[in-house]
Amino acid sequence: MQFFIFVSVMASETFLTCKPSSKLQAYIAYYYFHQSADENFKQSFTYYPHYKNALTAYKSVNYKILPDFRAEVSSAKKNSLKVVYSKLYQHLGRVNLNGKFSKIGVAFQPLGIQHFISKNYSEVFPEPINLINPFGAEFDQVLNHVFLTGSISEKANLLDEFFQQQYLGFEEERIIGAVNKIIESKGVISVSALASGLNVHRKTLLRLFQKHLDCSVEEYRNLVRFRFALGKIKQSSDVNLTAISADYYYDQSDFIKQFKKLTQLSPKKFMTAVTKLGDEDTFWNFSE
Repeated sequence: MQFFIFVSVMASETFLTCKPSSKLQAYIAYYYFHQSADENFKQSFTYYPHYKNALTAYKSVNYKILPDFRAEVSSAKKNSLKVVYSKLYQHLGRVNLNGKFSKIGVAFQPLGIQHFISKNYSEVFPEPINLINPFGAEFDQVLNHVFLTGSISEKANLLDEFFQQQYLGFEEERIIGAVNKIIESKGVISVSALASGLNVHRKTLLRLFQKHLDCSVEEYRNLVRFRFALGKIKQSSDVNLTAISADYYYDQSDFIKQFKKLTQLSPKKFMTAVTKLGDEDTFWNFSE
């Protein structure tokens, strides 16, 4: 098995990413491991809406969900696990880290986690930020083993084995087709064109998105468009924002408006404020 690993050492913390096995890459984009052993460690960061949502697990922490999509994480002596699933479509999230922590992240592909849960997505994850372990005690056991091993390849192997055993499949072809078309178009396809291309009524599409993604078609389309534009912005320091606005938005005014709506920053300010972690599409803002 081949792993692609990125290691970032930032002051008294480490952030590592690696790919799952080839059998799982259609459903899981990557794993990440973030930790600090420093009791005095303090860090705040902002993360942005994404169509690849992550299931994260913390070891021995207190985790509090605060208003306005904020979370407070502080070290705890008790040997506990906190599993969190975030699905922020229109709002940015903020996390305050205090003291030592160890975190496992599983970033799922679009509709990826739906292949591992038996109930409807919106039933399993009813809130934007959910303190829910959808896989029960067996997943707790696997997570404890992952936290205990220092080998990144072994961590990934343990997670791979669990998700391969947990795989159930997801066969709602209409929503799969709709999501694929939106991503292939980089979010530019209109809802009308999407419905027409799939030979599905707009109201049916809306019901499918609400059931399986807990958002509207337009919200998902805007989110995909935003993430493709975001990726372009961070490709280089001399990126042409006018060209990006022409590729993904009606005009530059619409580009700035939609970008500010999701990030609370103009595209130009976002370019300098946000840091890319790893070789994947993890972008955090440590300056706020």
